[in-house]
Amino acid sequence: MSTRKWWGVAEFVEQYAFVRWPVVAAFVLASLIVATRLTRRPPPASRVDAASEGAHLLMCLVMLAMLVFPAAVDPHAMRGLLTGLTVAFAVLLVERAVQWLSGPDGVLALGYHTLAAAAMLYAMTGHGAVHGEGVATWPAVALAVLFGLDALLALGTVGHGPGWHRFVHPAGAHPLTSALVPHVVMDIGTAFMLIAAIGR
Repeated sequence: MSTRKWWGVAEFVEQYAFVRWPVVAAFVLASLIVATRLTRRPPPASRVDAASEGAHLLMCLVMLAMLVFPAAVDPHAMRGLLTGLTVAFAVLLVERAVQWLSGPDGVLALGYHTLAAAAMLYAMTGHGAVHGEGVATWPAVALAVLFGLDALLALGTVGHGPGWHRFVHPAGAHPLTSALVPHVVMDIGTAFMLIAAIGR
């Protein structure tokens, strides 16, 4: 399969293996953490939002597929999958937003994953480029910076109370490490793929 179908993303990912494989390892770790949270019986005082955790795990697996098999992934199938995930996350987000007054748990987490899925879909689609061969530079850069800043914000709040990552993923749901690591990994991975989309 030609890497041209990826608008240069697959070629970029394969070329920069020194960045690619650490990101893959980080996503494997994040996937294991989230899968453990979903399958382990939580302590009585904590809670696990299955919808937002499931969304996180699905996004981790999608990112792993694109990073481990960049030239083998069918871009049309991946766009279809990302479209479906974006729509599904958005529907769950609307449902949570409607229930906001009775309890806002999960709204921010689902909003975050909806944005991440939409950003990945944008990177795969090639909006705004000449002859559809790439993504428009400034929106991809803006999104990459946004996810990068979110990662820095999350890391900067370690040891300073709940922090942004605990604001997005409720404080009672899981320990600090399991809350922080997958969130930062998703930020970095999404930023990496957006940069790959414009760095062909």
